[in-house]
Amino acid sequence: MSAQDPTTLLTEGEALLAAGDWDGAAAVLRRAVEAAPASALAHSKLGVAYVHKRQWDDAFAEFSKAIQLDPRYAPAYSNLGNVYRERGQLDEAVACYQRAIAADPDYWIAHQNLGVVYKQQGRVGDAVREFKTATRLSLRAPRTGEPGLPRAARGGPRMGCLSAGGVAVLLAIALGALRRP
Repeated sequence: MSAQDPTTLLTEGEALLAAGDWDGAAAVLRRAVEAAPASALAHSKLGVAYVHKRQWDDAFAEFSKAIQLDPRYAPAYSNLGNVYRERGQLDEAVACYQRAIAADPDYWIAHQNLGVVYKQQGRVGDAVREFKTATRLSLRAPRTGEPGLPRAARGGPRMGCLSAGGVAVLLAIALGALRRP
């Protein structure tokens, strides 16, 4: 594969994201978008890089483009919800997470994100339900990676803006906070 191959660029970009090199990841993922402008995955991953750089408008645009390209691509909805949550637009975030779940009911990250927003809104019962669903789904989720990539190019589990360790920490904090009086 060439250095301009979209799959190679996505793999490199994801490695840079995992390493915390947000600028490097954004640069490589921009090249992936240029190489495959109709790829919802490439736009969504570029959006993730922008989230880490706290470039909310750019992230919003990339997630929106991913959704336009593939209205059933759950990670883009979930990540768009994260942008809304970051902006304090919780009702819009809930709607995005619900769309992600409608597109892929087993996408545990969307359930987890929805639980976080429900907790912020004081909807403790709904939050607990979503956290339990997220935990159950995450334990049985296949480790096949992002949809849309050939199996050989898929890494670990489908991921949103958080790493697997970040997800575990967030879930532990959220559940602990729900148990406090």
